Amino acid sequence: MKFIADRTLGKLAKELRMLGYDTLYYRQEDIHQFIHIARQEERIIMTRNTKLALRRPKDRIITITEENPSRQLKEVIQKGGLSLDEESLFTRCLLCNMLLDNIPREKAAGKVPDFIFHQQKDFSRCPQCERIYWQGSHLENMQKKMHELFQISDRRLQIEKN
Repeated sequence: MKFIADRTLGKLAKELRMLGYDTLYYRQEDIHQFIHIARQEERIIMTRNTKLALRRPKDRIITITEENPSRQLKEVIQKGGLSLDEESLFTRCLLCNMLLDNIPREKAAGKVPDFIFHQQKDFSRCPQCERIYWQGSHLENMQKKMHELFQISDRRLQIEKN
């Protein structure tokens, strides 16, 4: 499942990337180019523009009504039928959307703070922007947040089915 988020949904795009979903963040205002990219790359459109879905019935569009980014993610989980894939978590660059490459620890030397280099043994790098990632203390908090979101969504689906 691939997404394209309009310029009002930057934080949501980042959160979807954390989950491992291929999510473009379109910052321009040209709606025709936005639609063109979505169609060309077979992406699901995410927008807060409620009129867009009415004008584009043949495109797959998720209209986001929430303003809060955490609630936006809950909304996409419910409307888009997202699933939590443990192996996909944190596999994409949060800035570029590229899949991260695992790199030897030595290649991170001098490119991350010294205390991080000495604490961590596994590093990943974005092949495009070359940003380096590691499993910091925030990772557990983010994983916990993602699990909670999906558990809430699963409970709601169970209730709706009954």
